[in-house]
Amino acid sequence: MLIFYGVGVGPGDPDMVTIGAKRALDGADVVLVPVSSLGRVSLAGEIYSKLNPKKATHPFFFPMTDDESFRDSEILRQLNEYSALWRDASSVALPVIGDAALYSTAAYLYAVWRSLCPKLELKLLPGISAHSLAGCAAGEFLALGEERLAVLPGSADFSKLSDTMAASDCVALYKPSALKGDLRELMASTGPWKRAIRVHRAGLPEECVVTGSEALLPTDDYLSVLLLWRAR
Repeated sequence: MLIFYGVGVGPGDPDMVTIGAKRALDGADVVLVPVSSLGRVSLAGEIYSKLNPKKATHPFFFPMTDDESFRDSEILRQLNEYSALWRDASSVALPVIGDAALYSTAAYLYAVWRSLCPKLELKLLPGISAHSLAGCAAGEFLALGEERLAVLPGSADFSKLSDTMAASDCVALYKPSALKGDLRELMASTGPWKRAIRVHRAGLPEECVVTGSEALLPTDDYLSVLLLWRAR
């Protein structure tokens, strides 16, 4: 039986990787590291290299596209290329940024891999989620008491974002850079919102916390989270 570990390594600070996550990565027979289309190692890969610089890793490309057919075919192609590695292994690990159970590329890999290895066993190890670290970086409690917290992807359809935000007391909006419409318009239609904080690159040396009206300005930073609250 082959075990596939999806390992959350947190949002950027190696000190925030759990002991269990490091143990799984150190013990895996094969470690796959996400890379960009240009071959650049992902942030998750950079974190892992600091945790275990001597262990060999293997690059794995995840297309940044909404075309599921292309994405899955590319994943399948690479799995076939690496078949000699994983077919003789008992465990393979993939470090992912943030939490392995939330917006994780590990899900795409696992879904395709099962077609080649029906007995593939999935084990997820959590990491600190971006919205949790963003709240801590801003010195803010995300939700209290019976408040409803919504965690949303900025790439979602505006109507879906609007419906969920209107029913929430607090919102953590991932990747506001991917919004397909005007943020102020979205907030006006779902508000009133009393506070807004945008956190960039939480847990990294270049971490930046932006508050007030400036937090609502457009951004092209992929590694950012927008936090919104109603009156508390």
